[in-house]
Formats: sequence, structure tokens, C-alpha cells
Amino acid sequence: MTSQDIEKRLLGLCQLADRYRQPGPRRTTETCMAEFGEIRDSARRLYRELTGSWPRHDGDGEAPPVRRPKLPIPSAMIRDQARRRANAQRA
Repeated sequence: MTSQDIEKRLLGLCQLADRYRQPGPRRTTETCMAEFGEIRDSARRLYRELTGSWPRHDGDGEAPPVRRPKLPIPSAMIRDQARRRANAQRA
């Protein structure tokens, strides 16, 4: 990995961190957790590529981190999709 590649990856990681915002009226907790997970995963992958090993935590083994599953779709979105389908079938 060249120094330019490292610079680009670090810049991208910094930009992700700069765009990160806390939950609020227009941002759900799920969205914030997903963005935080993306920042964390990107930082861990960069560390792995630079050092050749995954960063360790207290009590961790040498195993790489597992991929986190995608967050479930909130129930309000599922109800809305069902309502739209029902309205479309009635029409």
C-alpha cells in the first residue's frame, strides 16, 4: 500500500467521521448506529492492512471481527409498505 493510498483511505475515514451526527428529530438511532459501525469497520480494515493483524480488544482472540448483520427494517416502514400494497390492490 503506497502512502497515497493510505492518505486517501485516511481522508475518507476522516470525512465519514466529520459527517457523523447524533440522533435527533430527523435522524434515527438506527441510522446513527449504522454510520458509527461503518466508521468503526473502516478504521479496523485500515489498521489490518497497515499492520497485518486485526486490532485487539480485551479478551479477544486472534480471530477477525464478524461482519455485523444489517439493521432490521423498522416496523413503521413495514406497516407503510403493507398499507401501500393494500391500497394498490384495491385500486
